[in-house]
Amino acid sequence: MNVFQFYGERFKYDSFQHFWHATIPKADGGEARLVDQLYACEVEFPKDDFLHAQLAQVCLDIEKHWFNTYGISPESQSLFLNISAQARQAYEESIASEPAEQAEPNPELRVEGCNASFKKYEQGLAELGLPAFDDAIKMHYFMSDINENLSASFKYSGSVLKVLEQDSYMQDDDVSWGRWTLFRDTTGYTDIWIVRIEGGRAEVVKMVSKVDADTYSLDEAPRGIQFDTEIFKAIDKTRITAFDNSEFNDPPPPYFQMLSMMQAIAAKSDSGS
Repeated sequence: MNVFQFYGERFKYDSFQHFWHATIPKADGGEARLVDQLYACEVEFPKDDFLHAQLAQVCLDIEKHWFNTYGISPESQSLFLNISAQARQAYEESIASEPAEQAEPNPELRVEGCNASFKKYEQGLAELGLPAFDDAIKMHYFMSDINENLSASFKYSGSVLKVLEQDSYMQDDDVSWGRWTLFRDTTGYTDIWIVRIEGGRAEVVKMVSKVDADTYSLDEAPRGIQFDTEIFKAIDKTRITAFDNSEFNDPPPPYFQMLSMMQAIAAKSDSGS
């Protein structure tokens, strides 16, 4: 509970380093290290040789997963606060139960235990009935930082299709993602496609269309793509640039962060899918 509560402060800082080395003002006008709030629990375990390093390790483990899955944003913070709340509830329930005998946990396994709890609470987000993100928030992520300067152009149904190379993302060895734009000659507007690629095939999973000068619409119905030589070139380009981007270990692009957040809170079907 202490670790999750402390990591909630992470969302006020633009990097983990800034967060970890941050200072806060004291009542006497001086400064204190923010991380001392985390280490405050050590006074209860004065002879513990593991706790200090483990607290730091768990925070870093959370950062590696959370930042590289959901990013740091008001929306991802709202999800994390629900994880922290689950941890607090579990702690309070354990205190209230006051078992007559508690098995002494192995202190060397604290990090593994905390990470297991974190995964459990993350999976529990879907059971909390959290409100879905509205279309305006989704489109903000799907359209964030559009930059067609670094792109490869192809033809699709007589229109210009561009693969935004910096937005290609490699989820794993089998699945890659891309953000493509399609200029519509008939309207003079550009559609934004969020594309999932697996097995050499692609489908559009989200599409943002410009309706008029000030209005956009979101279509979340997956749709197939008409395959031809140009589209296969676009797919290959996306996969190659996704692989290249993965070497830099950058966080996923904003559109994928939103997809991950949407999946995290989505109610699971009876089949477990």
